[in-house]
Amino acid sequence: MSGIMHIAICDDEQVSLNQLTGEVADWAKAEQEVCRTENYTTADAFLFAWEEKKDIDVLLLDIEMPGMDGIALARKLRRMGERISIIFVTGNPDFALEGYELEAVSYLVKPLKREKLWAALDRAKEQMRCRPAILAPLSAGEVEKVYVSDICCLESDGHDSVIWKRDGTKILCKTGLSQLEQELTECECQDAFFKPHRSYDINLGYVERIGKKEIRMENKMLVPVARGKWETLNQAYMRYFRKQSF
Repeated sequence: MSGIMHIAICDDEQVSLNQLTGEVADWAKAEQEVCRTENYTTADAFLFAWEEKKDIDVLLLDIEMPGMDGIALARKLRRMGERISIIFVTGNPDFALEGYELEAVSYLVKPLKREKLWAALDRAKEQMRCRPAILAPLSAGEVEKVYVSDICCLESDGHDSVIWKRDGTKILCKTGLSQLEQELTECECQDAFFKPHRSYDINLGYVERIGKKEIRMENKMLVPVARGKWETLNQAYMRYFRKQSF
């Protein structure tokens, strides 16, 4: 798989953090993957970092920690619509059912067995490969693959268009907005988007605030709301979050 795989480890025990960090490094070397690993000792610390950049692909998550526990963190992420791959690594087998209800890749019980962790990381990698994506035509005939979960907003720019990503960066596309919207439909992701204005199509999962004249997105972008669109926008927003709730 091309690109960097971002893996976070959240565990309040330093021994476990060290072991998991080492296992991830060994797995990445064996699989010839490029991985970046970040460690957190509390769920709150992870959540604070996540809300700032949201760039983690896989989360290795303990359950029993001070403050917010791992199940509560996973539930919060899912209610936010986040599809991050979660692998529970815990000393308590009692939460396995809840873990799988939260669409965990795997639920591993300590003491950790290397073969089970590596198998879980393999599944997480495959899950990433299957994430919905669209192809963005660039200049000079080049094409870039963009994961739908990274798209905050699509904007029309004359005969071209712009993909605004959740981290605030943008991709200039040599195709119209309608073509990108067609790709969203083909990968069955259009229900997560709404068109509040003829020049914009927004990802409802990244809306921060809805006003009658404009929408504030999580990347701080302001998107205009066309006349007569406010009520249907609110209805679409509520439907989306009811669908995401557990």
